[in-house]
Amino acid sequence: MYAFKENIDIKEFTDFANSFSGAPIQQTEAWPILKNNWKPHFCGMYDDETICGVCLILVRELLPGFKYAYAAHGPLLDYGNKELIKAFGDGAVNFCKNHGIYSITVDPLIPVGKTLPDVPPENFLDIFDIQKGKSHMQNFIDAGFIHGGFGKGLHDAVQPRFNALIPLKKADGTSLTFNELKKNYKQKIRKYYANFQSARGLYYERAVPSPENIAEFKRIISATEKRQNISLREEDYFALLSKAFGDGAYFGFEKTDINKYIENLETRLKKEPDMAEKITEQITDAKKIAAEKGDKVNLAALLTVYPQNTNGIRIAEYLYAGSDLTIFPSFCATLCGLGSQCAECIENDCDYLDLGGLAGTFDDGLYEFKHQFSPIIVEYAGEFTLPVNKAKYKFMEKYMPAMKKVYKRLTGILHR
Repeated sequence: MYAFKENIDIKEFTDFANSFSGAPIQQTEAWPILKNNWKPHFCGMYDDETICGVCLILVRELLPGFKYAYAAHGPLLDYGNKELIKAFGDGAVNFCKNHGIYSITVDPLIPVGKTLPDVPPENFLDIFDIQKGKSHMQNFIDAGFIHGGFGKGLHDAVQPRFNALIPLKKADGTSLTFNELKKNYKQKIRKYYANFQSARGLYYERAVPSPENIAEFKRIISATEKRQNISLREEDYFALLSKAFGDGAYFGFEKTDINKYIENLETRLKKEPDMAEKITEQITDAKKIAAEKGDKVNLAALLTVYPQNTNGIRIAEYLYAGSDLTIFPSFCATLCGLGSQCAECIENDCDYLDLGGLAGTFDDGLYEFKHQFSPIIVEYAGEFTLPVNKAKYKFMEKYMPAMKKVYKRLTGILHR
């Protein structure tokens, strides 16, 4: 007999989540530290006295008298167990009634489609079982959940339904070396992982999340925001993220040692006299930048959060990246830095690096960038909603469709 319990012991919650294959960072005790304007409830499913599932549910009042509950990438349980899913749904309804919540939305990571990279199948790990995923999706629908549909837009749901995941292991489960991994990348970007970086004095450095480094991280991210006319996060958010995930939050900068770059140019100048005019101009520009900004300069900022689970499939999440293109824009620093983060994820025994969401139409710049790394593009089932107070639910659906956009902004779930 399955039972739903709320506000369970956080250690018990964490122990189960850490044993759950593919557990996302949104279902950890760290997540509510970031979402501190939502009230967290750590809930569990039990088979008699044995825990068999967990779900972090966040609650917020969107309007006076309209409380909404959301479980980002939850619950974590056996999606193939129809009885367990039904018991979870029944328990979630009672939970909502007890707290005056008009509806609850869950977003389990259930794959229902995929596009595989154009590389030999033995060179990448594919654990995404689409037929099983479709069966799991039906189990939620049979339990009374309303499916949110198969929208292909990046922002059609709170979390994007299409994600690009770089496989870091071979089909047999053994880790790729970075040299093996970069052979899976598209031909046009492989040059960035050969002698391209050393010729330009490029190197990657992990950054201690000090106030100074976080301010620098935000400065570079802001340069990208301005170019793309988007708004991401403020400086205090990155400080909070560092506090929430500790060493699991991997801040890094792609840098250039300008003196080394100049030395390489001067060597080229001796060997390539026919290129003297162009190389001399590059040396002059580099010396000018060094005089203004110092001999070591940050060109790109990147942030990945390592998976919290220790068992099963481990998926790192690449959350933010930005670059300052006012300095050496031809160095493609973000591309170089992302390769370094892939190498770090391999060192940390991750199975995938999730580059985040993209539109399911595969026709924009975000797709073009992520596609270069030969990811598996996974289509997830998306959102499932249980209306609890049907009158309030219908009111919100009919008269306030803009509220969906509001709570997407309020949740601050990461569209990358």
